[in-house]
Amino acid sequence: MKRIIAYTGMGALAMGALALAAASGAAMAQSAKSFYKGKRMTMYIGYSAGGGYDRYGRTLGRHMGRHIPGNPRFTAKNYTGAGSMRLANSLYNTIKQDGTNVATFGRQVPLEHLTGNPKAKFNANKFNWLGSINQETSTCAFWHTSGIKTVDDLFNKNPIVGGTGVGSGTDIQAMMLNNLMGTKLRLISGYPGGVDINLAMERGEVHGRCAWSWSSVIATRKKWVDEKKIVIPLQIALFPHKDLMHVPLVTKYITKKKDRQALELILAGLVMGRPFAVGPKVPADRVVILQAAFDATMKDKKFIAEAKKGRLPLNPVSGKGVQKLLAGLYALPQEVIDHARDAMSKTNNITITKAVVKTYVHKGKITKIKRGGKRVSWKGGGAKGKLRVGGKTKITVSGKKAKRKALKKGMSCTFTVKGAQKALKISCG
Repeated sequence: MKRIIAYTGMGALAMGALALAAASGAAMAQSAKSFYKGKRMTMYIGYSAGGGYDRYGRTLGRHMGRHIPGNPRFTAKNYTGAGSMRLANSLYNTIKQDGTNVATFGRQVPLEHLTGNPKAKFNANKFNWLGSINQETSTCAFWHTSGIKTVDDLFNKNPIVGGTGVGSGTDIQAMMLNNLMGTKLRLISGYPGGVDINLAMERGEVHGRCAWSWSSVIATRKKWVDEKKIVIPLQIALFPHKDLMHVPLVTKYITKKKDRQALELILAGLVMGRPFAVGPKVPADRVVILQAAFDATMKDKKFIAEAKKGRLPLNPVSGKGVQKLLAGLYALPQEVIDHARDAMSKTNNITITKAVVKTYVHKGKITKIKRGGKRVSWKGGGAKGKLRVGGKTKITVSGKKAKRKALKKGMSCTFTVKGAQKALKISCG
């Protein structure tokens, strides 16, 4: 009753202001709900097609729209460069921040600003985080003919690992292992994505790769595990994965207090193993809608079924959970942050060379066409592959210049490919 009397005693002007504010809030909520109707959303993926981040991003994009008012559809777009830091920079600074652009980039990338990398043109604590689909365990994996079998070989045989660029997990973990653990890894950096490193492993250009999530190994190369094509001498996490109890854990070899604190900061990124975010200027009411849609998708039976079919492990963290994690990291003592930064970036203990992404020519038949010719699968000569066909890909059919839609299943073609998947030229008879 006292509360009623208090409000009754307010002036007409104040009551009018309250009513206006309430109406304004309701209108904003309604506006946010109607905003997405008829919209086309973009799911930006910081790595090339075919890898773990790509698989998670595309799977989320196929289902999340059902949980957004207006049911917008997503278009996936690979936006590679600098180990996905290019995408993080763009999401923060140049990509339109109206709530229609969602991005996923490397789990280590958010730590780059925290640890003082001048190339990180963003503050990870200010992104609007939607959440992470999985918490990860990272591995170092080596090709079965490389001669790298045990942890001792990482110290004694100077293995070569592939990387995707400065700020990427592949590069960071190679430097971290050398700086904190004392391994003798050498790094070839600059591959467009994990599938390109995999091809380099098969062809003997590198011996292996680190920062390869166990979820990605199972999702994209389980056959390699079953056929013993790869050897995993080390898992990189704070706690062992149930599938890898026989594999030594990195914490066994990093025991000094200062080094362990740095390790724990660096590996905090594994908690947000498959992170998704929108820009810092996206209207708050739209962020709320997207966070709720992400959470609902994590419980969606169709999404869960597709993830299970695609062997994509699910152990989600909410957007608020990711934000809380980052807030805690940003509050750490500066000396811990500095030591972690040095462990991730000091290059005096590692030899780094630039990757040469080679061009290959394959002959075979087209076995599948997707997205109007933007994705082409082929098979022939005892090999097979999947290609990304871009607007600059030169296509000819029966000697005449053609567009992607002219490509048909069953055509016999010659494919000129840069790296694992980028089609430079397709010539079909």
